[in-house]
Amino acid sequence: MNEKVVFDQLSKDVADQVRVRQTYKYFNGTDRSKGLYDEAIRMGEDVLQEHKEGYNEPQAMVDLVDQAIYNSRKALNGQQTDKHSLKMQLSRASQFLRSQEFAGLPIKTQQYWEREIMAARNIEVASNTDQALANKTAIKVATMFDTMEQMRHN
Repeated sequence: MNEKVVFDQLSKDVADQVRVRQTYKYFNGTDRSKGLYDEAIRMGEDVLQEHKEGYNEPQAMVDLVDQAIYNSRKALNGQQTDKHSLKMQLSRASQFLRSQEFAGLPIKTQQYWEREIMAARNIEVASNTDQALANKTAIKVATMFDTMEQMRHN
């Protein structure tokens, strides 16, 4: 007598990997915590593939792999990205873009500033910005201001 093996939850958890990988808990997580999650997902994909190919895993195995995915997802340890510095630099940039000084710059310089500030804003609003990228972008915008200051004094 064969018991019907239920794959519904495992299928949902494997499919949910796209969403999970977009969370700060994943993308700011340690390599170890991400690696454990990725490995659990691979095991889940293997079990589902074997099922498609006609192999029948016992329910206990399906449940065990699904539990591994659940536990490794809960163990993802990334912290939320702090974008305060980036927000401050973008606020400063917004004021500058509305200034007379900006209006007096050569058109190519204005276009450069607008393009770089738009790219920085996209990083600010992205849900999957890691801390290193947020910091690097804030520094880039601050450096643009420093360069303008140096040009004013020369």
